[in-house]
Amino acid sequence: MVFGRMRAQAVICVAVLVLPGCSPNPAQDPATLAAIRAEARALMANPHVDASSRVPESHWPRTIGSLRPEWVRIDEDGVDIPVKVYFDDSWGYWVPRDPARLPRRRSGYRAVGEGIYWYHFS
Repeated sequence: MVFGRMRAQAVICVAVLVLPGCSPNPAQDPATLAAIRAEARALMANPHVDASSRVPESHWPRTIGSLRPEWVRIDEDGVDIPVKVYFDDSWGYWVPRDPARLPRRRSGYRAVGEGIYWYHFS
């Protein structure tokens, strides 16, 4: 009986330590967010980058690359930078092409600053 209780407590302790790492959080530093925005805009302005596909990792700018994204994709609306994809869940940054336009789907997005949105879809 005591062994079962200790095992349950150990499982709870591990879950408390591990589960917060399963859900990434966005950068909060204004300088980092400004760098992400500037690099995303440079990618969108680059005529050598296909505006409807993933950007090769070798072409990722420094700050965007430091986020360790799953991929970087440019489309007609902006730049998608997913930092974690887990089955049906995904978390990442969205940098709109037009800062005045809200993200494609408003639910799941929240503004984090410097014209950048953080998203979580499940």
